[in-house]
Amino acid sequence: MKYNIKIVTLSLAGAVLLSGCETPPPAADGAAVQKAPVVAAPAGPVESTDQGAVKPIAPPPVAQPVVPPEPSPSEKALTVALATYERGEYALAMRQLTPLTTDSALAPAERVLAMKTLAFSQCLSRALTACRRTFEHAFRLDQKFELAPAERGHPVWGPQYDRARKNVLR
Repeated sequence: MKYNIKIVTLSLAGAVLLSGCETPPPAADGAAVQKAPVVAAPAGPVESTDQGAVKPIAPPPVAQPVVPPEPSPSEKALTVALATYERGEYALAMRQLTPLTTDSALAPAERVLAMKTLAFSQCLSRALTACRRTFEHAFRLDQKFELAPAERGHPVWGPQYDRARKNVLR
């Protein structure tokens, strides 16, 4: 029976302690004690300030995917013409590239690329005078026009490039 009394006593003590959480103790001067307002904790991570207050940390911004702009019809035509050249279809590439060399919808650098590829196609088709003239047009559009070192050493268009450079940039 000793054990039962201890269990009952402990149970009652626990009940009294828990019930004390529900009602505030009376104030020493008899005035009622007001409960502090309950503030809900912010969702997510928090940061403490110097005064002990807690403020929520803003989540990092979500990066939006970058969608490249749709290429213009002229840019698409240039891509097709360059692919034609890469396949070795030089006659078709020349027909596709010729109007692109004067297409104002293309940036100057793209027009110079069209001229360079047209000149390569012309040289490879043994139209050497046309090749040199196309290089000259490229120099008139961009005086800093350069071939890559590997391109400059080509036995057919290398000499035509050098002659065009001398003719335009005297």
